[in-house]
Amino acid sequence: MAWSAGLGGYELQVSTLDPAKSPIFVVGTGRSGTTLLRMMLSAHPRIYLTHEASFYLWETGFPLKKRGPEAYIEHYANSFSFRWLRLGPELLDTLPPLTDALHPLYTAVMKAKAAQYGKPRWGDKTPSHSAHLGRIFDDYPDARVVRIIRDPRDVVASLARMPWGTRSLCGGATFCKLEEKQTAPFKDRILEIRLEDLLADPRAVMGKVLAHVGEEWSEQVLDHPTFGPPAEDLPPVPWFQSATKAPRSGPVEPRWRTAYTAAELRFLEEQTADCLEPYGYALATLDEPASRVAIWRSWLGDLPEYWRFLFFFLRLAWASKDTSAADGETRSRRLLAKLNPRSWELYPGFSMPPTPELKDGWQAALRAREDAQT
Repeated sequence: MAWSAGLGGYELQVSTLDPAKSPIFVVGTGRSGTTLLRMMLSAHPRIYLTHEASFYLWETGFPLKKRGPEAYIEHYANSFSFRWLRLGPELLDTLPPLTDALHPLYTAVMKAKAAQYGKPRWGDKTPSHSAHLGRIFDDYPDARVVRIIRDPRDVVASLARMPWGTRSLCGGATFCKLEEKQTAPFKDRILEIRLEDLLADPRAVMGKVLAHVGEEWSEQVLDHPTFGPPAEDLPPVPWFQSATKAPRSGPVEPRWRTAYTAAELRFLEEQTADCLEPYGYALATLDEPASRVAIWRSWLGDLPEYWRFLFFFLRLAWASKDTSAADGETRSRRLLAKLNPRSWELYPGFSMPPTPELKDGWQAALRAREDAQT
């Protein structure tokens, strides 16, 4: 039975949902507003979501059947995603032996981070978990998933400005199309919201989000700079830190209106057709029509950048697989710098911060756990 508690001058109806059965997951493409939504949800007095813990992503390429779930703990603990969470080895004290599933580890991580902020509801924001919704619902059948959508033309334009993104129209469109395909089988189990609607009417949209995750309304979600996690909760990079500030109010002119030629825009719209009109994004009205020849030339001119990005992206993904490699971070930084070299001009004086080391005691705790299993 739910109970009411006075909090900050209003009555909060506390959810009866079991966090262990109904964790909250935020997914979407990169640059779709997932970080902003995560900050707003984490401003709620009962909710905290980890920042890109990337649980299911780090399983990719790990020989789980050969090495077993217990070996995965060290693999994940050495990942940059986990190290940015800055959790101590006491996490292992609450973790039962892993036999045939990994999600007890993920539960322990989310629960431990939420406990740091005194929050009883927990979850995670990792955009690429769109590819793992099947696993999420297998592990947590009553999980509450919120997918945030943005005009794909603006997603692609924003990706072109990210050091980890791509200037290729084909590459950016592929991210959008792939994420749409990955989420399609789960439409009846997730809530979809648009970034544009969240910015235009945050009260109405966040009301829907909180209803979906099973929590009562709180005014705090409308003031995440005050009530959300501090800036130190995020990696100190510009594209994340900007989400700690209040978003601009009023209409925002879409970046795509000035970012592309008519031919590039039509090409991009053709590539992302399934992500446009079904979600209420109208095709652009052009002063002059783009010919098929011009559109074809846009595609042809984009191919070299697409293949260049794909080459370095796959190399970076491969280099990141072995989290125990001594020179892993050095190699990953070198490859990251080659993904989208021109984007670095937008961040003068900035360089990627080093990934935090594991807190003292982690290696000893891992060895003790390994000894206890043998």
